[in-house]
Amino acid sequence: MSHPHLAPEHLSIQRLYQAGAEFFFLQNHLYPRPAALQWVGNRHHLIEFQRNLLNRGVFSQQAALRRRAKRCRGSAWQKETLLIDGHNVHITVESALLGRPLVLGNDGALRDLAGQSARFRFAEIGEMALDAILFFLFEFRPAEALFFFDAPISRSGYMADRYRQRMKGLGLAGEAKAVPVPEREFSGRDGVIASSDRAVLDEATQWLDLARWVIDRTLSWQPVADFSNLIYSNSSAEKASFSSGMW
Repeated sequence: MSHPHLAPEHLSIQRLYQAGAEFFFLQNHLYPRPAALQWVGNRHHLIEFQRNLLNRGVFSQQAALRRRAKRCRGSAWQKETLLIDGHNVHITVESALLGRPLVLGNDGALRDLAGQSARFRFAEIGEMALDAILFFLFEFRPAEALFFFDAPISRSGYMADRYRQRMKGLGLAGEAKAVPVPEREFSGRDGVIASSDRAVLDEATQWLDLARWVIDRTLSWQPVADFSNLIYSNSSAEKASFSSGMW
């Protein structure tokens, strides 16, 4: 699947991955993330969309491996309470249904690039995303599913009500509510956190990429960029990419 933002006149996918490898190298050598992204972006003449791909998808080896180590991969999560970062999961699934670009990070998380949180509105496509998420949970029932939606976002209370009603209709144990800061609801609770937010993943003891599981179950899709193999550092090869006097 091609994407207009990665058309040849802007940047080949191979060149994007080269930029990603250099960004990875700089982070592994403790360069400040914003400065490293700016340097690599300027060197490769990246447009804003492409810089966002790197920012959402490439992290240091230490950060990526730490997050991967806490990711749930089998079925053990079904015995746990699932603490769901509501807007994070919902908007990612909605983005997939709309054909918006998704990036697979080297930390193992699938993320959207829609930037929809501030202007998000729950509409018809939202009902489709809700159905996809809840039918998945109906099929692979966790012990309990607790959805926490970001109260400052428009109609979050209505959205929580819709989830709560559908969960009741499906006989799913759990709750859905709008709260001021969803991240605070995860602290001190036992269970598995469902999110792809990097700050949430860093604090979690175990996490599930629920949106990825739902999307895999629902759609035929592929990410616009996949950085999942960018995990092991090869210092000699990485240094060679800088040997043309660009420092």
